[in-house]
Amino acid sequence: MDGLKLRLATEADRPAIAELNTRAFGRPDEARIVAELEKAGDVLLQVLAEKDGRVVGHILFYPMGVRGKLGGAGLGPMSVDPSVQRSGIGSQLINTGLGIMKESGVPIVFVLGHDTYYPKFGFSEKAAEEFECKFNGPNFMALRMRFGPPMSGELIFPAAFGV
Repeated sequence: MDGLKLRLATEADRPAIAELNTRAFGRPDEARIVAELEKAGDVLLQVLAEKDGRVVGHILFYPMGVRGKLGGAGLGPMSVDPSVQRSGIGSQLINTGLGIMKESGVPIVFVLGHDTYYPKFGFSEKAAEEFECKFNGPNFMALRMRFGPPMSGELIFPAAFGV
C-alpha cells in the first residue's frame, strides 16, 4: 500500500490504538485487553501502520509463560482499519513483528486466530499441540522461531486475557 509507514507505538498512540481496535473488532474488548496489557507492563512489542498520518493498523506481542520453563510470546490483538483491510497491512505488521521477535531471541510465538490466515506466516495447530491451554484447537497455533525449549507445557497468559 502506497504511503504506508510502519513504526513502533508510543504512549501518545494509546487513544488511536484503542479507537482502531474498537472499530476493527466492532466492540471494545480488544481495546480493553491492550490497555490492561500496557498497564501491567505485559507488552513486548507494539507496531503501528500509518497512512496519511492516521493509524490504520496495530499489532501487539506479549510475554507468554510456560509453567516451569522458558516462555515465548503471544501475538494479539492485531487490527486493521476496516476501510483498508485486505490491502496487505496485516501481513506487513505480522512479518515485521515476527522479524523483531526472532531477532530478540523469542523461541516460539502463539496466536489465537483465523486458521486460514495465520498459516500463511508459518503458524500451525501442530506446533501448538504439545502446549496446554483452554484454547487448544484449530484456531490456536504456534510458530517456532528457533529449535529448542520450550517444547511443551502449560501456557500462562497475562492476566488481561482473564484465563
